[in-house]
Amino acid sequence: MTAGDPPNKMAEVAGLAAAIADHILAQHEAGTTIPPDQFRMLVSAARMLLDNGVPWPPSVTYLVMEVARRVEEAEPPPKGDEVVAHLEQALDAAKPT
Repeated sequence: MTAGDPPNKMAEVAGLAAAIADHILAQHEAGTTIPPDQFRMLVSAARMLLDNGVPWPPSVTYLVMEVARRVEEAEPPPKGDEVVAHLEQALDAAKPT
């Protein structure tokens, strides 16, 4: 997809991104391991939305910003699939008690 794609295509991408984010949150809540490919799909969809000036759905914003914050705080900086571990830590920290 490019910047010239119709808005309905971007709405579809936003819906898919939200579904992926919601699925990741549900997996985490259930104590299931989050496959790195799911997180990569979320990041790809979020990037596509960003590149096309489409706001992120709330669950996408939450996950991306929380992971970014955790990665920024990490010493040493994570590489590759370590980012998924940071996502899981971020979700653990945000889980209601």
